[in-house]
Amino acid sequence: MILSISLLSWKTWTVPLIGAFIGWITNWLAIKMLFHPRRPVKILFLTFHGIFPKNKPRIAEKLGTVVQRDLINFSDIKGRLQDPDALNNFKEQIALRVDNAIRDRIEKSPLLDAIVPDQLIQSIHKTIVDEIEKNLPSVIGSSIDKIEEKLDIQELVRNKVANFSDEKLEQLLLDITSKEFTFIELIGGVLGFFIGIIQLIISAL
Repeated sequence: MILSISLLSWKTWTVPLIGAFIGWITNWLAIKMLFHPRRPVKILFLTFHGIFPKNKPRIAEKLGTVVQRDLINFSDIKGRLQDPDALNNFKEQIALRVDNAIRDRIEKSPLLDAIVPDQLIQSIHKTIVDEIEKNLPSVIGSSIDKIEEKLDIQELVRNKVANFSDEKLEQLLLDITSKEFTFIELIGGVLGFFIGIIQLIISAL
């Protein structure tokens, strides 16, 4: 009787634990197969190749499209740069540099330093800054438009991702999703454990 109870207890724990291990190792292998093998491996009539390495060109293409379409919007960038707060910050920085440039040029010339009054310097400074402030929004807008014409975000992202080594691509994706992958592995173990318990219950009925 004691041996029977001991055997029953051993079986009771072993079946769910084996189920947990199978669930965990299955999900672990599935995640590994996203990245490995990095090069095609042919076994008989089957060819094994990691999903991400195999589809890297297509992933690069799709990612470039998503970034250009949904993430980087030149209209938003233009709006942010033409925001009153941003324009005021530009104005302050430009005013400071204009004032420093004018005074530096005058101080380098003893003659100008002697004959140019401070009031004239301030007047020149104000005229230049006012002119810049008046034209700054249109200058920013036209500059962003030219950048948008010349900069193909989709191609830039596509080429960048396509040129990643398989190791770098794996590390990049793992940096983003490592917690999620770990959760998937644990869920596999938990589900396997409960399936083992259900099997024990069914076999006991």
